[in-house]
Parts: sequence; C-alpha cells; structure tokens
Amino acid sequence: MTDKSARLRSGATVRFARNPAGRPGQRSCTGWYQSIKAGDALPYESLLERDALLLLDFDPDVAQFGVQPETFVWTEAGRQRRYTPDIRLETVGGAVIYRQVKLATRLAADPTLGGRLPAIEAECAARGARHEMWLDTDIRRQPRLSNARRLRATVAVLAAENLHAIHTIITRLPFPSNLGVAAEALGGRPVHVNIVLGLAAVGELVVDLDRPLDDDTVLMRGRNAK
Repeated sequence: MTDKSARLRSGATVRFARNPAGRPGQRSCTGWYQSIKAGDALPYESLLERDALLLLDFDPDVAQFGVQPETFVWTEAGRQRRYTPDIRLETVGGAVIYRQVKLATRLAADPTLGGRLPAIEAECAARGARHEMWLDTDIRRQPRLSNARRLRATVAVLAAENLHAIHTIITRLPFPSNLGVAAEALGGRPVHVNIVLGLAAVGELVVDLDRPLDDDTVLMRGRNAK
C-alpha cells in the first residue's frame, strides 16, 4: 500500500473554525469527506462542497488544502462582522487561496455577499492570499467530476500485496505513456485499469480529468511517483 493510501486511516486530529458536519437540522446535506491529499476526514455542508473537496484531491496544482480554516472578524460601521471561508488551499507554486463554494444563482442574487466582499478580500490580502468564488458551474463540469469520482473509487485496489511488483512494472514504462499500455503491462484485465487509475488517484501518475478516461488517456509521472 502506498504512503498516501495508508494516510487515509490516520488518526490525526484536525480542528476547524466551524464544523458544518456537526450542525444537525440544517437543510443542506452535511457529512465527512475522507481526503487523500489532506490525509483526514473533512466536513462539508452540501453535496456541492463535497464535490469541490473531491476535485481538490486530484488537482495537480494544489499542494494541500483544508476546510473552515479560520473566521475573519472585523468591525464595520460599529457592527462586528464575520466570515468563515469554505476552503484554504496552497498551490504547488506557493500561492495561498481562500475559496467560497457557491451556487451561481445565489451569487448572482447577492454578488457582494451582503456587502462583506471588499472586507473579505482585504482580510485575504492581509494574509498574503487571494479570495475566489468557486461556482457549481465549474465544480460540476463534466467529464472532470465523473472522472474524479472514478479515481477516488479506485484507491481501494492499491491494498494489493503485489504493489511493489506493480510499481516495478510501471516505472519501466516510457513516459508519457497511456492507460491502455500501462494496464496491458500489468496483465490487461479490468482490475489492472483500476490499479493504474488508483496510482493516479494518489499522485504517482497524472491524467487529464477534463478528457474521457479510456485506453488512450495519457499518463505522466506524478509528484509522488515511486
């Protein structure tokens, strides 16, 4: 089993500025997403947020991320105002971004977040970061989302006892390679396709999730390659 997949069962404790999964009675669907990249279970308060976390797991430009990271507090016209970003992420290049997951229709109805947006952007800038809206129209773009779901489901196959032999075969392939060639090198059965995709899920290989996953899918070495 890879280090990344082993981290899925880590006992690490993660603290949140606000825990949406622990707010019973909310109309949204709350729960916990078991992140590969973060190595822990992360709370979400809607299925859209869950999909957003899934995409971050497989975004090669994102080095790490967390949810409900902190609450911004400021005073405006004598009134205390608050805002808790949904996500804080760091890119491979070192940029820090706070993201708010939002339905496009809701943002259109309230583009300034109740007049708080200028202050929110200023709070982010003071932290050397920027603020972004992440809309459902982008999060649920296909085939990227379906491909990410497929990758997440393949992580379980990496518990195979012969994973060392699998790594040996994969590392002998010329890169860039493709999914069909890699699966054939392992034995050519459907499970071998899932093993290759599982290696992509934990960052040992990289695939373009914006294109259909098939035998012609191009494979590149990932940052976590063995």
